[in-house]
Amino acid sequence: MDRFIHLFLGHLVGDYVLQNKFIASRKQKNLKVLLMHIILIFFSQVAFFAGKDFSVNSLYIISFVTLAHFFIDFFKYKNNNKPFFKSPKYYLIDQLMHIFTLFLASIFSTQTFFYIPDKLAVILISAIFNAYFLGIYTFILKNNVREYKRDIVGYIVRGLCPVFYIFGPIVYSVYTLLTGFFSLYFLKSYQVISWALSIISTIIFLEVLL
Repeated sequence: MDRFIHLFLGHLVGDYVLQNKFIASRKQKNLKVLLMHIILIFFSQVAFFAGKDFSVNSLYIISFVTLAHFFIDFFKYKNNNKPFFKSPKYYLIDQLMHIFTLFLASIFSTQTFFYIPDKLAVILISAIFNAYFLGIYTFILKNNVREYKRDIVGYIVRGLCPVFYIFGPIVYSVYTLLTGFFSLYFLKSYQVISWALSIISTIIFLEVLL
């Protein structure tokens, strides 16, 4: 599981955190921009998969993940003008395909030691997943193909969920109530949905992956 955890973290950082507006808006139209995105994916995987026993096998694993990521994104690049490939359903399918390749790669990895502790990696996974994936997915659900704008307040509210979760159920319950009231009164409907999903996903990530 620890191999999958670090590959998943590398994927989330490369596919979300390191993907600025320029890359996000042009990688589906410009092959050079798509290749730039793939290079960032590769280096992100190297950074988070690094460990004392990093070997040729590790490099093969990262290369496989990067190549698979390219083909998944290239398929979308070739079909960008079709409505289905801009839909919430395909967005979910796209990420599930990426996750499947990460899981497949982790099976064949021989690496056992990673510089980033598993607990920290899972907290970061949950934070990024909540902040970015859930924010974007719920936005697409509510707004269809309109251009997504970075949701800074929502990023903070959702991203901090795993941080408060590790302090125990009482602290997490208080944080849930406070952010729940805040979300209902000050945030948009899709942000409220992503907040609710982040509360649940945090519990799942930290209980299943740790």
